[in-house]
Amino acid sequence: MHHLRLFLFALLLIPQSSLAQEEVFSDLPADHYAYEAVTYLRSQGIISGYDDGTFRPDKAVNRAEALKIIVAPLVTDVQLDQAKLANTVYTDIKNDDWYMPYVELARAAGIVDGPPKKEVFNGGNPVIKVEFMKMVQEAFGADPQVSFSEIKLPLSQDVTNTNEWYYPYMRFGITSSMTMISADGMLSPAKQLTRAETAVILYRYIMYGQNRRTQALLSEAESEILITLAFLEQNDIVEAEYSSARALLAARGAHAARPDEGVVQGAVKITEAFRSLVRGYRAGTNKNFEETIRLATEAWNLSDLARKKDEDLASISEQVQAISKAMADSARKEQVNSPAEVQ
Repeated sequence: MHHLRLFLFALLLIPQSSLAQEEVFSDLPADHYAYEAVTYLRSQGIISGYDDGTFRPDKAVNRAEALKIIVAPLVTDVQLDQAKLANTVYTDIKNDDWYMPYVELARAAGIVDGPPKKEVFNGGNPVIKVEFMKMVQEAFGADPQVSFSEIKLPLSQDVTNTNEWYYPYMRFGITSSMTMISADGMLSPAKQLTRAETAVILYRYIMYGQNRRTQALLSEAESEILITLAFLEQNDIVEAEYSSARALLAARGAHAARPDEGVVQGAVKITEAFRSLVRGYRAGTNKNFEETIRLATEAWNLSDLARKKDEDLASISEQVQAISKAMADSARKEQVNSPAEVQ
């Protein structure tokens, strides 16, 4: 059942080729956002270009093409030939469709759902972001339903319902650096992907599997902290809650990859401190000043732990403590000035 996944773990051990020696696609300049991802995946035989020397990065990808990108490197010609002899279980696939063996192999490995959950595959439909992320995560043997399951927080304006089927995959996507917030503040789970976008998502996940995305995750956590501060200054508590949740997930993802590094341990504490600050701010708007004081104190202590984990975090730790003190002092003042309840 899981032979495809085991094969993929072996694939991760292949040394990375020198990107500078790779042939450049005529429509993929070195400054293109997907250049590194495409060049690496091509060097590993995972993706290829067209006969005319182009990659066509902006071309839309359908579900059948997306699945082949993931499955093709994991199977042998013998496995494909055997799968071609099988009868497909999907009502919308013919046995002689080019992608049938890839779909059947993926279904057998648990990468995609089959009957009774799904009777159709919809191979010609555009692949959307969360579908592709789910297939990649399943192919690599991840368990998004369990990993980081203690965190169930809205993540953006378009990912608010933690009970949606796709939520665990978006959550795990942030922790593994597959996705991050866009300039418009969205995670866009339903975005239809291009060839360049699928390459970047897959590449980031492979690099994460090689523990080569830790710095990117720490940088993302730092960026989300700055976004959180900006939203707090604007009194936008909802967006601050979203960004602080994403910051926590990015730091937790880095910690899962490198749990023994002091700076990573400290980053987790800092993001936890910001979560406490945001929750304290929310409690204050609800006039629950005792809770505000408690959470401000919690944030102060967490930031102190962060500094002890790594002295390079002293500056941000002091900033958190200054905000925490101001929040607690303001809450105490509000307590004094608030009229007593009418008995």
